[in-house]
Amino acid sequence: MKALYLALGRDLLSADAGTTHTTSIVTALASLGHEVTLVARGADASLVAPAACVPDAPVKPTGPTAWRKAARDLASSAGGVDVIQERAEESGGVGVALSAITAKPLVLEVNTPVSGHPNPVIRRLADWNLRRQARRAAAIITQTPLSRSIIETYTDSPVYVVPNGADPERFSPTVPPAMIAEASGRKIVAFAGSLRTWHGVEDLIEAAGMVIARRDDVFFLFIGSGPLEERARASASRMLGQGDYLFTGAVEPSEVPAFLAAAAVLAAPFAPAKDGVRKRQFARSGMWWSPVKIFEYMAMGKPIVASAAGMVSEYAAGAALTFPPGNVSALADCICSLLDDEESARLLGKAAREKLVQHYTWRRAAEMTAAVWQQALRRGQKVSRTT
Repeated sequence: MKALYLALGRDLLSADAGTTHTTSIVTALASLGHEVTLVARGADASLVAPAACVPDAPVKPTGPTAWRKAARDLASSAGGVDVIQERAEESGGVGVALSAITAKPLVLEVNTPVSGHPNPVIRRLADWNLRRQARRAAAIITQTPLSRSIIETYTDSPVYVVPNGADPERFSPTVPPAMIAEASGRKIVAFAGSLRTWHGVEDLIEAAGMVIARRDDVFFLFIGSGPLEERARASASRMLGQGDYLFTGAVEPSEVPAFLAAAAVLAAPFAPAKDGVRKRQFARSGMWWSPVKIFEYMAMGKPIVASAAGMVSEYAAGAALTFPPGNVSALADCICSLLDDEESARLLGKAAREKLVQHYTWRRAAEMTAAVWQQALRRGQKVSRTT
């Protein structure tokens, strides 16, 4: 099939989970033999080969007129496409206009079923716009059953679950580990990802203090950057010895597997209740996301400690030690348990890798996405009756 993949809200120069998802799924679809053209800011052919890309994508449009203009500009390069897929963004909607112009079905990819914008007015407008797009899509792709159930409250368009994944060749037990001189031969507990409140990095810092109080052979590695970085560094400085941790700051995505390979334990201490906006959302709707971090950890074949938040419990079942979100003492206990029993830790990591390869690769996600395209083509473009 020939597809146009719109991600106008994405800047691919930003190394985050959204960029990982976009480039990975487009690359996997193209590797299956589909002709896919990615439209996103910062798009570069080297990022998505063998897919094609529009290198100078328009800036994310901000109103109906801009939507229509962007759609007309893209329509000239969309001749002959079979399907349009758009990554839903808070001010998105080009896909709806482009679908109308080309009479090709729109598959809407919804990664966040309700807006998390801190401004309540913008949040309401964003939710209205998402519902408008969802009602006009021929099909919708989302990542978890809970997200699907939320979306189904505001559209009768069919909604399909396609979990996120990882590349088991890029993230692999065979990756040579990075040299962490500061660790001085100690066992490394690593966290990778954006330093945000709901990712639980502050919980991990507090737990690190508890672990270090029990044993002197542990070092904590924080891979990545984010809005919480300055506060997290200050917390670590207060709670931990200066030689017991390292913040790498922002790293190139290509460097992440080597950092993970250096670890004895990988930590994913999600703490959604500690983020104000998400606490309210999840109290009302539950935690709907499908975190890429978990799958990349699983692919490494390393023992994992993760909070049992949302779908993480299902992804990690039989492949990680889990603890109640926000329970710092339980997090510390899980880390110590894996460090104390190396054989159990090894078997857990092996099970994680096997589960990832069987169920959660980007290739598998691409196969499921292509199946949704086929469904959309059979249905044709439609306008939902839901008001």
